[in-house]
Amino acid sequence: MFCAEKVPATPFPIITTFIIRSVVAFYFKLFIMKSKSKYLFVQMNMFAPIHKSENHFIFPMTVAKSQKKVTRKIIKIDEDLCTGCGKCVISCAEGALAIVDGKAKVISEVFCDGLGACIGECPEGALTIEEREAYEFDEEAVVKHLEQIGDETEGSEDSAQPSSHNSTCNCPSSAPLVFNEPWEDSSEDGEIKSALRQWPTKLTLVNPNAPYFDREELIIVSDCSPVAYGDFHRKILKGKPLITVCPMLSLGEAELNKLEEILKSNPIKTLKLILMEVPCCQKIKLFLDPILDQVERPITVEEIIISRDGQIKRSETIS
Repeated sequence: MFCAEKVPATPFPIITTFIIRSVVAFYFKLFIMKSKSKYLFVQMNMFAPIHKSENHFIFPMTVAKSQKKVTRKIIKIDEDLCTGCGKCVISCAEGALAIVDGKAKVISEVFCDGLGACIGECPEGALTIEEREAYEFDEEAVVKHLEQIGDETEGSEDSAQPSSHNSTCNCPSSAPLVFNEPWEDSSEDGEIKSALRQWPTKLTLVNPNAPYFDREELIIVSDCSPVAYGDFHRKILKGKPLITVCPMLSLGEAELNKLEEILKSNPIKTLKLILMEVPCCQKIKLFLDPILDQVERPITVEEIIISRDGQIKRSETIS
């Protein structure tokens, strides 16, 4: 006599429990992701670095009120044509554009009104208007965005001017120093000595009334130039007073006001610009003429352009 083997019952309770737990875990994870959605859009300085995830730009700030996408007009940027000159960034009243990795980017769709005021400023024709699905323009977010830009770059209206003109600013190493030993070319013994005869050098930190500016010549140097040009101290600096600045990333209203005060308060007759050949370095020249118009004496402006491989590409008097 044979007995039928007992077949175990299907473990429906176990499967059901597994499914329920999986569903709960999925929605819990979805809830966590939504709770962190403030990292989709960020208010930021228009020239500040932008962090990138694998496939997205991460802008840690405010999200569009509705988070709803609509079909509307918005700026399109042709990266193949864009040279990163930054003229579109300056012309965008909403602060919707920034230079990222040397190219113009729309930092958040909610900041772009799609009217295209920036298009005419692009010398390369890299900007156009396209109609596509995008987050709605948020005027309230733009206002907050511009307020934050102002706070980051200048501080409050009452504090911006004094802090930029203090002899010590907010940096403990910014007290003005003058190195009185005359610079001499000592390259014959194999060592090229530093031709720096002042401290600090950054436009943000210098005091317009520092004694080292009491000269007839001033050198304005883009940050990258002395790094690219190996013989900078011996061939260009030669013990002269200088200011260092990044024309694209650190040239705001406070810095321009300070430059104007330096030129007005000191007997400078020759201004020498040491710039890289890249387009973003040319930004300083856009603002220089209005500043020179405020100075009551003529100032000769000379320009030396350094190539990216460290050669003097061009040297000429431009005004």
